[in-house]
Amino acid sequence: MSGESPLGRWLRGASTTDTAVAVDGTVLPPLRRPLEAAVADLQQSRTTPLLRPGEPFGHYRVEKELGRGAMATVYRATDERSGRRVALKLLSLGEDWPEDRLDEARLRLRREAEAAARIEHPDIVEVFEAGEHEGQFYLAMEFVEGVSLDTHTYQGRLLPPRMTCEMCARVAEALHFAHQRGVVHRDIKPANIVFDQERRRVRIMDFGVARLADSRATRTGIVLGSPSYMAPEQLDGRPVSGRSDLFSLGVTLFQLLTGSLPFRSDSMTGLMRRIALEPHPPLVTIRPDLPATLGRILDRTLAKDPDDRFETGAEMGQALRQAGRTIDPGLR
Repeated sequence: MSGESPLGRWLRGASTTDTAVAVDGTVLPPLRRPLEAAVADLQQSRTTPLLRPGEPFGHYRVEKELGRGAMATVYRATDERSGRRVALKLLSLGEDWPEDRLDEARLRLRREAEAAARIEHPDIVEVFEAGEHEGQFYLAMEFVEGVSLDTHTYQGRLLPPRMTCEMCARVAEALHFAHQRGVVHRDIKPANIVFDQERRRVRIMDFGVARLADSRATRTGIVLGSPSYMAPEQLDGRPVSGRSDLFSLGVTLFQLLTGSLPFRSDSMTGLMRRIALEPHPPLVTIRPDLPATLGRILDRTLAKDPDDRFETGAEMGQALRQAGRTIDPGLR
């Protein structure tokens, strides 16, 4: 059926040439194989060159590698012009864009970084610069001392639920600020939210990067991002909005409260089917000690239809704050 969506063709097991899925910007073929193995293959396919501590990169000097993925490697570095410490993100784009489209990639990267740089909010990590050095694309961002919230998504490492509600309320309100300025994040997940220990607040990272990947998806039919946290419309290749970010934040909230994802499968096909078609487990079945209002917030946030979700991040943030106040501060 020519009018069928990419997700529909995927779920029917169409050929690799018809549908493809990508995790963090790298294509996966439509095979029924364990998700962990697929992600491991992505890590092996990364082509971003590694930099050593002390090595210069333009006017930056590398101090330490902070992390790596299929699409990028992040370093702590010093801007030798200003003396400012930054998080330097090197992006691997060459293998995903044909040579005759690299100029388009450069332009889009700069435009998205400039849009992200205009979002001045205390709970959003600032973008200082986007550029290219010796053929390597990079972003220089504010360096935040802290840990990403994925550290607290496991049993035994969960944060107090009242604190979790407060943190996610702040994220929702920061997203509302960005959405009002026409910027949708597209990849909200615990790994992109840092707990700033110095300021005792959460900070959202990576505005702009997911949009660049998404623009590539528009012309190829590839689904991009972190599938476990993506809204049904994003998986389906339909237009995304601020409500898509709120769905991803709902998945994040569920995981921070329970230590498990609301949608799970050992194959990419099964995962996408569950997100698109199946309800999430009721919160009360996993955390009966939490208030029913919190379960209703998740039910609304994880609605399949964007129109059934919270209209804005501000509305979701207010609901989370009200629910958080009913939780015993000593509850773990």
